Amino acid sequence: MASNNAGERLSSSQQPLAYAPALDDKYPSSRRSSYGWILVGALGLTTILSYGTTQYLFGTLIVPVSDTFHWNRTSISSIYAVSLLLAGLLGVPVGYLVDRYGARLFMTLGSLLGGLTFFGLASAHAAWQFALLWAGGMGIAMALFLYPVTFTVITTWFEQGRGKAFAVLTFLGGLASPIFFPLAGALLPMMGWRNMLFLFGGLHLVIAVPLHGLLLRRAPRRERSQKPQGHALLREDGVTARQALRQRPFWMLTVSFAIAMLGNTVLFTHQVAHLIQRGYDPALAATLAGGLGLASLPGRVGLNLLSERVSPRVLLGFCHVVQALGVVFLILAPSIPWLLVYVLLYGAAFGAISPLKASVIADYFGKKAYGAITALQGLPIALCNAAGPLAAGWLYDLLGHYDLAFWLCAGGFLLAGIGIALTPPARHWMPEVKTREREV
Repeated sequence: MASNNAGERLSSSQQPLAYAPALDDKYPSSRRSSYGWILVGALGLTTILSYGTTQYLFGTLIVPVSDTFHWNRTSISSIYAVSLLLAGLLGVPVGYLVDRYGARLFMTLGSLLGGLTFFGLASAHAAWQFALLWAGGMGIAMALFLYPVTFTVITTWFEQGRGKAFAVLTFLGGLASPIFFPLAGALLPMMGWRNMLFLFGGLHLVIAVPLHGLLLRRAPRRERSQKPQGHALLREDGVTARQALRQRPFWMLTVSFAIAMLGNTVLFTHQVAHLIQRGYDPALAATLAGGLGLASLPGRVGLNLLSERVSPRVLLGFCHVVQALGVVFLILAPSIPWLLVYVLLYGAAFGAISPLKASVIADYFGKKAYGAITALQGLPIALCNAAGPLAAGWLYDLLGHYDLAFWLCAGGFLLAGIGIALTPPARHWMPEVKTREREV
């Protein structure tokens, strides 16, 4: 009762400030929602291109690029790891700037840089040139146009139906794997990796740059007649990044996210090699890995639509537990049907994770500093992204198999699910945080 009274006092005291007249107040909520869905469609299309040509493409380049520059697998994998680490480190200033100035300039520059980087990669004739361009140029580009930035756009444009918007965006983004794995596989023998990268660079310049530059804009404020009350106002305003850093939920969620992401990168990097080492045909192993993208589509939609009715925190913790179960099937699989169970369980859960995480962060911290807060979480996540595949490779070299590495991944997913489940619900801590800030 005390916290509710405090929340009500805070709401009434802050309403005049939060909803002072502004130029953007004249936009009706229907127009805001309609344009928000236009952005969901545009960002869904550019997300397919962004993730398809960075996250998923690199796996198809390992063999031809290694043959061209006479690299071993550790060396070329380290280039990808550095690009992920750089993207995570740059996420902090990028998130702050997107919160302050909007995403249009940064996503446009990211797509422009990505396209030009592909042109440079296609022309690279020395190993150091390829390494510098991918680790540096692509690392910067990923910091500017991947989910942390697009989720910030969706968070600011949607107040009602945010879970549905995340579901649609990530459903479209989930098509990146089913599209670009077979597309790259077909183009490589036809035109070689250099011409393929030149083509993908052109797609960034022709498709992503215009869409980001012409369509993205900052969200107008809510109409004054539609002021939220109580907890809704607190979530609407949110907290600053500095305030979030002082709260236990921030750290519990961040550690859980980082542990889970470590497991994800290990599996996506080494699952094909694991299946080949277990005696499965390489083509079958690659097909099963690509099937994870298709299996993720129902989870991206169904579970995120469900998050409008059920706590996204609860659903997110459940998804990590399902991932752990799926990895157990992968480790113990004596036959293909067991592997199909792994694909279905792990794929469905994995597909729901990114949008559910976005909803959880919005519920806990609001949208005032959404980009900066997610970027700060991205620092330990980026470290785990880079360290996970390298650690799994080291364990394989030491033991001759991936079983221990994958068992550790299953345990990590289970710990992540428990950590998220133990995090206090957002409605229990947000009013107290705001009240303490006001008293100070």
